Amino acid sequence: MNSISLLKFSKLAALAFAVVCIGSILAAGQAAPVAGYDFLSTGDGASVDLTSIGLGVVPLEGVSIEAALGVTDTIMHRPANTVFTQSQSLLVTALFMKSVNSLEFQGQLADLYITLNNSAGAIPTTVLPQPDTLNTSGGTITIDGGQSTGGTFNATFVMNADAIFVHAGTSVTNPANYIAHQAAPQVSFSPATSSWSTTPPAGYPSSTTFPSGGFYPIMVAHTNGPHPVTPAKCGSAVTTSINKRGEAITRPACISVAQSE
Repeated sequence: MNSISLLKFSKLAALAFAVVCIGSILAAGQAAPVAGYDFLSTGDGASVDLTSIGLGVVPLEGVSIEAALGVTDTIMHRPANTVFTQSQSLLVTALFMKSVNSLEFQGQLADLYITLNNSAGAIPTTVLPQPDTLNTSGGTITIDGGQSTGGTFNATFVMNADAIFVHAGTSVTNPANYIAHQAAPQVSFSPATSSWSTTPPAGYPSSTTFPSGGFYPIMVAHTNGPHPVTPAKCGSAVTTSINKRGEAITRPACISVAQSE
C-alpha cells in the first residue's frame, strides 16, 4: 500500500470511527420511556369468532370508554420502566367493543358487547362492565430506541374478554338489560414491527389517571388477531381553559393545555 492509499484509508477509518461514536452518543442520550399506558382506537375489520355458540364471526366496532379519553376503546399498560431491546411485561387494562349490527340470540334480537376492565377501579364497572372473572390479558413488549425521538417495538399478547348479550338497543351498563354473559374465546396477537414516538400524535388524549410515560404509539401492527388499531384521538367534546400566557383557549376536552399550544 503506497503512501497516498494509506492516507485515504486512514481518513476513511477515522470517518467510520466518528460515525460509530456519534451513533453511540445519540443512542446513549435517548431517554427510555417509563411505565405508562397506551390509548388505542379500533379500526375497520374487527371481529370475534363465536362459532362455538353458533353465531359465527361477529363484526365489531369500538366504543369510547370515557369522554375524557376521546375515542379510546382499548388501553394497554406497560407496568415497568423501559429497558431498550429487553422483553418486558405488557397488560391489557381495558377493552370496549360492540357488534356492528344486532343479532339473533336465544330467540331474541340482541346486541353483543365485548368488554374487559382490568383498571383496578380507575374505570368504574358502571362505565365499563365486566360481569365475569377472566383469565389475565397480556404478554410482552420489546421496545427499541434507535432514534432520538422514538423507535420501534414488538408486542406479543393474549386477550381474554367478556361477551355480554343485551336486549337490542339497550345499555350494557344496566345489568337488567342482560340476556346472558360469558367469557369470550381467547385471542392471540403475534408481533409485527410497530413504531413509537416521544411526542404524542396530533389529537392524542392526555390523562393523569393513565399517563403515557413518554411512549406514544404511532403505527401499531400485528400479524394476526382480528383487532386492528390506531392511536386514539379526541372526540368532539371541547373545554375552555387558561394557558400559561393568561389567555383563554378552547381545546378538545381530552388533551392537555400544553398539547394545545
